[in-house]
Amino acid sequence: MIKKDLLSRDTAGMEPREMIGIIAELRSAMIVQQSEIRSRDELIGSQGVMLNKQSAMLDEQGTKIDAQKAFIAQQKHELEEKDRRIAEMNELIKLRTAVKYSPSSEQMQRVFPELEALLAEYDRLASGKDDGSVAVSGYVKKKRKKPELASVPAGTPVTVVDHTAGKPGMITAGGIVYVRDREDKTVIKTAYIPGKLIVEEHHYAQYRTLDADDGGKNKIVLYGSAETDSTGASPSLVAQLAVSKFDDHLPLYRQEEIFQRMGFRISRQKMASWILKFCQMLAPLEKLMLREVYSSRFINKDETRVQVLDVRGPDGKPSGSSFMYITIGSTFDILDRKVHAVVMATYIQGRSTDILKDDMERFGYDGPVMTDGLKSYGFISRRCICWVHAVRKFKEILKMDSGNVFASELLGIISGIYDDDEKLRKLLLAGSVSRGEFIELRRDASLPRIERFLSRADELRPRFSPAGLMGKAIGYIDEYRPWLSTYLDYVEATPSNNICERVAKSFATGRKNWLFCQSIDGADASALCYSLVETAKLQGISPLDYLEYVFTLAPDCRTEDDWRSLLPWNFDISRISGARSARMSALPDPGRQKPYIICGAGR
Repeated sequence: MIKKDLLSRDTAGMEPREMIGIIAELRSAMIVQQSEIRSRDELIGSQGVMLNKQSAMLDEQGTKIDAQKAFIAQQKHELEEKDRRIAEMNELIKLRTAVKYSPSSEQMQRVFPELEALLAEYDRLASGKDDGSVAVSGYVKKKRKKPELASVPAGTPVTVVDHTAGKPGMITAGGIVYVRDREDKTVIKTAYIPGKLIVEEHHYAQYRTLDADDGGKNKIVLYGSAETDSTGASPSLVAQLAVSKFDDHLPLYRQEEIFQRMGFRISRQKMASWILKFCQMLAPLEKLMLREVYSSRFINKDETRVQVLDVRGPDGKPSGSSFMYITIGSTFDILDRKVHAVVMATYIQGRSTDILKDDMERFGYDGPVMTDGLKSYGFISRRCICWVHAVRKFKEILKMDSGNVFASELLGIISGIYDDDEKLRKLLLAGSVSRGEFIELRRDASLPRIERFLSRADELRPRFSPAGLMGKAIGYIDEYRPWLSTYLDYVEATPSNNICERVAKSFATGRKNWLFCQSIDGADASALCYSLVETAKLQGISPLDYLEYVFTLAPDCRTEDDWRSLLPWNFDISRISGARSARMSALPDPGRQKPYIICGAGR
């Protein structure tokens, strides 16, 4: 800075030379000061540049920090998602293990009234007074039913096997003398006689023309059904083959081995040919049964997979979209107080809505139908949803975690609807209540249970993630809520679709043995055999008796009334009892040495 003493001098009377010196000093001081100012400006400028660089670096570091924060947040989200998926997979692993060693959901259906005992435990947890202990009150273990005694009918043939011949009147055992009783010990045992085949000689009227003879080709035979009457198999044998395969689940190659052990040579190809021909003869009966199904008051539907080798997919392999479509029509008959039910299994390729509704549209059926949750059934206007399927996910949770009080509570609430239906249905079939009274009483008993179940599900929903097992179970209920109580409007309807599930299970059991069908014709024949077998079982008729009855009388059926006489509720075993008696009294031909060749009318 310029020195103050230079600026404060009095220049009055001062010599010019002195003034010039002062001015020179001032100028020199100003130059120095300007130099200092420039140096300071340069320093400030350089510091500004450094500050700008530091600011840029801070901004860059801030950006990096923001990016790291975003990365950390993303990683945290991904870890949480992985933890959720790991927890879900652990649930699934436990569920898989539990399902493998647990009874099916249908078998567990009657277990859940006992689960109401867990409600006290739930109330304790819900109140927040959880001390870590588990106390379930009110649990009463059901008594196990006594096993039924083995028995055989009173008309069973009896033979005596005597083990007493030559036995002494006195024996000694352990130093003690025993004298033989007046009455010997009798032990009732059952014995087995291997199934046997007999030969039937069927005689049919044969005619020859009077005015021509060209080597026997001018003959005709009055068969009832040329395709079946000319084969080498009697209706009784074909009925046995069909029941063994479609009810006893014995594939034809195993039956072939059984026949070989008995000394008979019947190939599986021959057996398959016989079954196919007899089933083709029953085409009018199949159409009649289908009409009966779609004239019923109530229908149950389900489907199960089947593999048909001749049906190929785009990859050239057997198609995976082949199904047996199971339809059961039921009508409660007021006069005989029985439910007339007809089972129709049909082979279909795919289960789209168009395929599933084809028969319903063709027969103009717009009545009530019970199904599972398959979305392709969404076209049904009067739909009922099976409760066994509706609560299946809750049962799966209990298989994995038997202490899950929430699933236990919901199942405990709803389990009573099965008891309501069973108790009131017995009264209906006994004639103690009318159709209208049955519907009213069941609604009064079951509807409050259903409403309580749905209300409780609404309360529990916020507690669980929709992605978890419990959330999915409640979500399934939400999706099908409108159709869970509609079954209460129909006498023929029960809370479950088990009537179809049992048929599907029978088919699936057989499928494990014979694995596949070769052709569509074979699949159609299998479907018809299953329809006849399962229809007979629903009506309480022996499948073997019914199939023999149908196969025996079908060749002579000409009118619809003839075919209608073959429906199960018109079954009359006396119409084939004569043929059965004749077979029971059959004796071998003592003069025959050569084996019989089973070739039908071909030779």
